Amino acid sequence: MAITTAPALVASAYGEAAVQPVDVPRPGPGEVLIRRSLSGISNGTDRWVLTGRFQWGPVPPPLVAGYQCVGVIEEIGDEVDGFQVGDQVAATGSIELGAVHAASGGHASLAVSRLDQVYAAAGVPPAGAALCVVAQVGLNAASRLTLPSGSTVAVIGDGVIGASAALAAAHLGYRATVVGRHTERLAVVAALGIGTILSSADDKEALAALAPHGVIDTVQSAEALDVYIDAFAPDEPPQLVYSGHSPDGITSWGDMALLQKRQVTAHFVSGWTRERLARTLQLMADGSLPTDKLVGTVAANASDIDDLGAAVIAGRTSSLASLIDWTSL
Repeated sequence: MAITTAPALVASAYGEAAVQPVDVPRPGPGEVLIRRSLSGISNGTDRWVLTGRFQWGPVPPPLVAGYQCVGVIEEIGDEVDGFQVGDQVAATGSIELGAVHAASGGHASLAVSRLDQVYAAAGVPPAGAALCVVAQVGLNAASRLTLPSGSTVAVIGDGVIGASAALAAAHLGYRATVVGRHTERLAVVAALGIGTILSSADDKEALAALAPHGVIDTVQSAEALDVYIDAFAPDEPPQLVYSGHSPDGITSWGDMALLQKRQVTAHFVSGWTRERLARTLQLMADGSLPTDKLVGTVAANASDIDDLGAAVIAGRTSSLASLIDWTSL
């Protein structure tokens, strides 16, 4: 039985989303009830889930998307160790919200999460913790590079994953540059000490001048490969990390024969692990991964949340990173 109702961003049908109440159950064994303060938007994955294009397991509407949020534990079920009421935690999902499917259910103001979805986040800036998964994806990508410290790394794509990958690469001792097409987003990245290249007719020349030893590709398209394939520095074996999600059944992003001919070492990364998420949150806590500084849009009332949901669905989010603030609802 539901203990209450709470507002959430609900997709009643694919392609539409609005703030609506959902039923919130009490926590059972191995579960905690979390009052969420912020949830982080993943411009790509949230869009694919809200439009029914997520190929790894589409969830039928009505649904609540979102796989990263931060809040405070309000109630603890039986068989819960390591957490207490009042703890600040990050969560990667929730259980079902009454008749509304949790996919993964992060964009809700109140929900129950299983312990395997919950991470200690004491001392972590809430805006950073609300982006914990995309930050971990960026850290995972940067960690796959095996280049000498000081090597040049180009990150293709100026979304939150690309920016997180660049921040992680800088933390690991690389000289990172983000290649993107949004002036506003690149300005945010540049303010954090990361190099930038604005995509244009001259981006091939700019990348060739940069001569990266490694590339993190968050765009994953044949067009993106064409931009950087001839830019790699000649003195190191090229390293390439693919880090993203492709909808609509797309299964190739370039020319494998060309990569083999150029002797490019390629990595394909996705998802998250508990160890990597815990490491990501610790780096946020000590200031080494300032993902909270990437946030440009915070939707804090029902109308703004509806507008943000519509922008995500349409693929028109202008900010590098966006959050939903649930504290006033």
